[in-house]
Amino acid sequence: MKASRTQASETRPAHPAEERAFTLAELLVAVAIGLIILGLAIPTLREAVRPPITQATKDFLDACQHARARAIMESRTIQIAIRNAGRELTVEEAPEGVLGAANGVSPTSFKDPGFPGMAPSFSKEFPEEILYERIDVNTLSFLQSPATAIRFYPNGTSDQFSAVITWRRTEPRLLTIDMMTGLADAKALP
Repeated sequence: MKASRTQASETRPAHPAEERAFTLAELLVAVAIGLIILGLAIPTLREAVRPPITQATKDFLDACQHARARAIMESRTIQIAIRNAGRELTVEEAPEGVLGAANGVSPTSFKDPGFPGMAPSFSKEFPEEILYERIDVNTLSFLQSPATAIRFYPNGTSDQFSAVITWRRTEPRLLTIDMMTGLADAKALP
């Protein structure tokens, strides 16, 4: 009987905590896996916490790219409409036979029941902290207009456009569209 007790005590650990402990190798593997997951998540987290001025700039550049590509592919004039004091940016088909940046652009939001036409193919809303300090289309100022449009044509050209946007009156950005290429650009201003 004594022999069986000594065998049982030899197979059991002296301290119960030893059964639940992790080895150093297991801890290193767990830390390495955690760091890999964190490394993969950082770019996504940076996108999620983008400052409003950066997001507004990206949205404008995306709208220009979308409008230019759509104008070329569909062989018709497409416009970016800026409404609601610059808070609403939409890409939509330009009215037929209308020239000029404000002609034919309804100040009515596409969300309102009285919106003329179909819903836009691209739509973004800027936060209230984003302010336009300047909006020029074809060298005319449209800062005080209820709505304005930037036209993109089937040959890849566009209206000339420049605007300055700010976030809480700081971090000004100059947004431009080259009329010969229809390509948009954004630059931080001092």
